[in-house]
Amino acid sequence: MSPSPAGSGRDLRTLPKAHLHLHFTGSMRPTTLWELAAERGMRLPRSLTDDVALQVEPDRRGWFRFQRQYDTARAVVDSESAMRRLLHEAVEDDAAEGSGRLELQVDPTSYAPFVGGITPAVEIVLDQAERSEAETGVSVGIVVAASRTRHPLDARALARLAARSAGRVIGFGLSNDERRGDT
Repeated sequence: MSPSPAGSGRDLRTLPKAHLHLHFTGSMRPTTLWELAAERGMRLPRSLTDDVALQVEPDRRGWFRFQRQYDTARAVVDSESAMRRLLHEAVEDDAAEGSGRLELQVDPTSYAPFVGGITPAVEIVLDQAERSEAETGVSVGIVVAASRTRHPLDARALARLAARSAGRVIGFGLSNDERRGDT
C-alpha cells in the first residue's frame, strides 16, 4: 500500500493537489531565466546560474540578498510575451506535478512600465491565466499584490483594480519584507 495515514488505507498521492501563494517571478524556470537573460544581453550573478537553491539567512541582511536576486530575475520579465510565457510555464509545471489548482500572486507594478500600466499588466495576467487553464485543465486563481515598501496609495489603487476583476482575481495581498514599509 502507498503512503497513508495510520489505518486509513487511503493513498495520499491520489488526493487532489493545489499550489497556493506562488509568486509570479518566483515561478520562473531556471532555463527560462537563463534564456530571457541571454536574449536581453543581461549577465546574471552566479547565484542565479549555478542551479543550486538560493541560501539566505532569515535576518535583514539575508532578506536584502534574497530580494536582490529576486529583483535581478524579475528584470528579465520586461514584455507581454515574457509575462505570458512565465505564467503559462507555471501552469504547465503544476499540471505536470498533478496539481488541479494554482494560485499565483503578482504585483503588476513590477511589469506595468513594459506593458502600458497596471491595468494592462493585470489584463495580460488574467487573459493568460484563462488561456493556460483551458489548455491544461489546471484551475488558475490570481492574487494581486502590493509592495509593503511602496506608498499606501499604490496599495489602494491596486486593491481597487483587483476588486474590478473580482472572480477572476481571487484575492489581494501584500508582498516584500514585512519589517519594512508603511503599507
